[in-house]
This record gives sequence, structure tokens and C-alpha cells, in this order.
Amino acid sequence: MTDDAVRDLMMSPGDVLAGLPDHVPSELACEFDIWAEISAAGIGAHQRAAQFHQQLPPIFYVPRLGYLPGAWVPQKAEDLRRILQDTDTFSSQNTMPFAQMLGEHWRLIPLEMDPPEHTKYRALINTLLSPKKVAAIDDSISQHASNLINALVANKRCNFNQAFADQFPTLIFLRLMGWPESEAPRFVKWTHTLVKSQDMQEVVGAVVQIKSYLQQKIEQSRINPVDDFTGYLLASEIDGRPLTDDELLGFCFLVFIGGLDTVASSLGFHFMHLALHPEQQADLRANPDKIPLAVEELLRAYSIVNMRRIVTRDVEVGGVRMKAGDVVLISTELGNLDPDAFARPAEVDFEREDITKPHMAFSYGPHRCVGSHLARRELRIALQLWLEKVPMFRLADDCQPIMRASGVFGMDNLVFEWE
Repeated sequence: MTDDAVRDLMMSPGDVLAGLPDHVPSELACEFDIWAEISAAGIGAHQRAAQFHQQLPPIFYVPRLGYLPGAWVPQKAEDLRRILQDTDTFSSQNTMPFAQMLGEHWRLIPLEMDPPEHTKYRALINTLLSPKKVAAIDDSISQHASNLINALVANKRCNFNQAFADQFPTLIFLRLMGWPESEAPRFVKWTHTLVKSQDMQEVVGAVVQIKSYLQQKIEQSRINPVDDFTGYLLASEIDGRPLTDDELLGFCFLVFIGGLDTVASSLGFHFMHLALHPEQQADLRANPDKIPLAVEELLRAYSIVNMRRIVTRDVEVGGVRMKAGDVVLISTELGNLDPDAFARPAEVDFEREDITKPHMAFSYGPHRCVGSHLARRELRIALQLWLEKVPMFRLADDCQPIMRASGVFGMDNLVFEWE
């Protein structure tokens, strides 16, 4: 889409712009759905997102975002960091739809909490997902990756999503939770429904099933305590009291959605990039010591997480006036593709001078992803073992990838081939 076409869409006096909130200037309104635009770009999705920095204002307003209501969209990393750090003005309360879908009031903990309340609950989960705890399951992570790769390598072809990306983090999640690995197919199906379905009845049905499953596991652990994630939460206290049933559910539901699709989606983008760039794939094969920093560069260039914040009081950010009640989209993709934050941001370069510069793939501030240590470990081990066991791989000629832009970006239908 050309700059003129984007400008025309933004300035259109159509129905969408006519319904703008009174305080939103029409010149800051983008009529097209940016997620639909990114999805339509397919394998060039992040490159398309990078173009927004040249084509759209530093902060613009989208009257619609998929099935979500309108929101401000800051693009600059500096503005995003300011927003994420200011939890008094930009609240995380009631930013996820799952409880509301059921007409209930439990929260994803600690995601839907603001400091100082957030701090107490975050401390509980920090202990479970510390670098030391993650390192303790290294052997399990490597074994699951090896088993999956060994099962597919002789076929010289695989649907990467089905054969590896979906399965790997699910098995690690079940190991972490202390639940049977045989549950993996059910968890993969639920995750697919939550992040891919456009049928709200299907999504609500999945939420009901996940909630019921988690409540059963909590009750089983209460009757027969064991040394696992649920047992730890049941033995924990906040302000000298045990966690309530809603708090236990909120913790478990957050770990469920945070531990599955995010890693699976990152794996898809990272491996797709290497399939499309054989010179970089060969470089990592020859120099496996580069893999940790390569993962950081791929996380930056292919960030996937989009969050929302609710404005609690009138405020000005980057010269734009936001009012109490406004919604702000926190796009880690746009922050990491900001040319003022990273040189040549749309280019993946394992030798870039600023490769060690902190990125926003795991967010920023008090809500920085508590599972980042585990995610990094999974991504590094997956890439290392895949490159050791699978010959040079490429996108299959008949592969038709499908880009999914939503709360968590994903690339589906990735088919790889090798000799």
C-alpha cells in the first residue's frame, strides 16, 4: 500500500471516522484494520508493520482492531516504555476478556493487576520461573525437543506447526505443571481455539473447558497435595492468608495461555526466517555459539505480543491527548521496529552493532514477562538441536503460510523440506 493510499484511508470521512470519540483528531485516525493489513502481508508481515513508522503518525488511533474496540497505537519505543512504566496512568485491570466472556470477575494473575497489589502476587510466580528453576529442567527440555525432532527427521518434510512448534512448549508446560503429557493434544486444541477462532461461541466454549479442567486440577491437588505448580500455589499465602479459588484459577489460567502459544508462535517465525535465509541458517550451523544472540535478534525482529492498557486519567503522550477510559495498544512489534531504537530495524542481522541492546519482545516494566527465562531456554535449545539433527531446510514449494495477526501474532501452515 502506498503512502498516498494510507493517507487517503486515514483522512476518509466514512462511517468509521464519523464514529470517532470527540477528542480524537481525524488526522490521527487510521480507518483500516492494522491487524488485517499485517495478516494480508503473509511472510512479509513484520516488514509491513515496519512501514507503519514511515506511513502513520508516531501515535495514531484505530477505530477497530479485529473484534476489539478502538485504541491508541503508539509506535515509538520511548513512548511505549513510558506507558508500560506508568502503571498509575495506564492500568492493566480488566484488559483480558476471558472472565468477562463467562460473566465472571476473576482476573489473570498477576497480569491484570497494578502495583502495589501486582508486586505481591508477582513474587510468588517469580520463584517458580526463576533462572535456577528453569535450568533445573534443562534435561527435560532437551529430551522433549530431541524426541520430536527424531520422530520427523527421516521424513525429509514436516508441517512444522503440527510436528514440532505446537507440541514442544505444550510438553514443557505439562512437565512444569506436573500434569500428564498425554494431555498435550487437548491443550493444543484449546490453545488453537483461543488464538485462532473467529467464532466467539467456540472461544467461549474453550474458555469454559479450560476453566473446568484447571479447577479440577486445583481440587485434586488440594485433596492429594504434590510438589508441583498447583501444590505450590495451594501452600502459598498473600497477606497471611491462603489464595482464594478465583486467585488460584487466575494464576493457572495465565500460565496456561502464557506458556503455550507465545513460544509456539515465536518458533514459527524464527524457523521460517532461517528457512528463507539459508546463508544465516548455514552461519548458525557452523557457529552454534552465535545461537543465543541470534535468538535475541529474532525475538526483536519477529516480536509477537500485543497487550492493552486502560487510561485512568487524562494524559498527554508524544503530543497526543488521551482521556480516561481510552484503550492503548502495546505492540511489541512496533516498539522493536522503531528506527529510532534500532538501526535498520526491519533487517535481521546477527552481527548488528546494537544486537545486545535490550528489546521489548518480553514487554517492559513491572509486567515484563515472568516466563522470559523459560521461553529463551526453549527457543535456544530447540534451535540448537534442530540444526544439529535436521539438514539444511527450506519452505516447501507447496507451502502456503498463513499469517495470523491478533493478540499474539502467529504463522500457521509452515511446511519445511530437507534432503
